[in-house]
Amino acid sequence: MNKTRLFSAAAAVAGLSLTVTACSGASNASEGYPAKSVTFVMPYAAGGPSDTTARAYGACLGKLLGGTFVVENLDSGAGAVAMQKLAGAKPDGYTVGLSTNGPLVLNPMSNDLAYSQDDFQALGTMAEIPTLFAVPKDSPYKSLQELFDAAKANPGKISIGVPGATSSLATELKRLQKESGIEFSMVPTSGSAELITNLLGGHIDAGFVNDYVDVEAQVKDGAIVPLAAAGEARSEAFPKVPTTKEAGYDVKTTSVYGLFAPKGLPQDVSDKLESGIETCSQDAEVISQIGDRFVPNSFSDAAATQQVFSDMRTRYEPILAK
Repeated sequence: MNKTRLFSAAAAVAGLSLTVTACSGASNASEGYPAKSVTFVMPYAAGGPSDTTARAYGACLGKLLGGTFVVENLDSGAGAVAMQKLAGAKPDGYTVGLSTNGPLVLNPMSNDLAYSQDDFQALGTMAEIPTLFAVPKDSPYKSLQELFDAAKANPGKISIGVPGATSSLATELKRLQKESGIEFSMVPTSGSAELITNLLGGHIDAGFVNDYVDVEAQVKDGAIVPLAAAGEARSEAFPKVPTTKEAGYDVKTTSVYGLFAPKGLPQDVSDKLESGIETCSQDAEVISQIGDRFVPNSFSDAAATQQVFSDMRTRYEPILAK
């Protein structure tokens, strides 16, 4: 789908990199935030859509605000290590982090951790990634119904990979099992990149995976076959692939990538970062790196992003609450 956007030349970035230092045209760091490098915590391993999103926005924010945003991947503990570091950081804007529903909301609901969702404040939404059920090219299952019928006939024998044990995809799959009575063998991975590797290697029967550019490439190459798009709308990339709703199953999940800071961030710093995310969400290079259909046309600000994650907690609390 073609999208009309206003691209900020001032925010344009030259390319994707781990760190980007301000050029001479950026704001003077002595005039205020950021006066030193900012740690950009990432709860997932390198590779995959979340990592691409963090690096694209980190690069753009670095140039736009006149500083250096250093992406730090901390994928241990299903993202809990990264979120704990973010929660324990000084709320001064020098430690921020990408998070999704899993590490931020679902992980502390299902585990005894030293942080909760209330320890963070949202700054804005960077990307939204839809999800798919997919199988390897040589799979005997040609539809979602065939896959689910096999699971019904062989309880616990059909393996489905998910990007993280406490990701929204894993939790949605648990909810589906509970409501449908179908028993899958769920295989958590460190992220989408590992899930795709397992799928391509034939180590799992299917994947409940983020529908992002790497998946598109594998589908176009014929290595992966999408069976259904999770939710009510068909995938923009695969319009002929039916939805889970069309197949008769209530599966609704989108991976929302928000930028967060420790609670208590000064308002002026919060406003500066929120404005920076909005500008970067309109930047041509950022959109090119992440993918046009994954960066929403309408920017979700701090309040709207906070509400999305609060709604997620309400949806899954009956399933995960300790």
